[in-house]
Amino acid sequence: MSTHVARHRPAVRRWPAVAAAVYVSLFCLIASTALVWDVARGGAGEDSAVVLLAILLRLVTIAMAIASVYPWGRVVPAWMLLAGLWGAAAVQLAYPIAETVVKGLILTGAMAPIDKGISDMSATGWFNFAAAWAVWGVPGVLFTLAALSYGRRHPVRRRWVVLGVLGGAALLAGLGILIG
Repeated sequence: MSTHVARHRPAVRRWPAVAAAVYVSLFCLIASTALVWDVARGGAGEDSAVVLLAILLRLVTIAMAIASVYPWGRVVPAWMLLAGLWGAAAVQLAYPIAETVVKGLILTGAMAPIDKGISDMSATGWFNFAAAWAVWGVPGVLFTLAALSYGRRHPVRRRWVVLGVLGGAALLAGLGILIG
């Protein structure tokens, strides 16, 4: 029997980060195809720039997710990677969670719908609700799981998590202003 005692290191749970990267990659592929199609038809305008910016930001999140589970990711400081993972999770979960809360308030009678935006209770509103969860919510949950896994392996000060979430929210607000 060996007298050597192995140090306990948390196992790397790769699947949330890899799943987030694959899921977001599919979004990038679809959005890029639509963008190329639009440009080829002569429709390149302001919307194309916004779509391109969204694709570029999504590519950054793919790189963060993959960096969190592969050895080459150690070149990125742990605090920066964990803040980025939490920021990506916050940005992607903000809208679907807000819409879930609003729809819940409407269904319980605590709020009256205004039949537009996140309070739209028509079939179109429910379709858009499902789409928000499919496009933003699912990867947001996957990024949350990836951030939790990475944080267990690379503990950093909580301020970086808070700054990541706040930075993600600020980025989302900035994008909203840019688009709106």
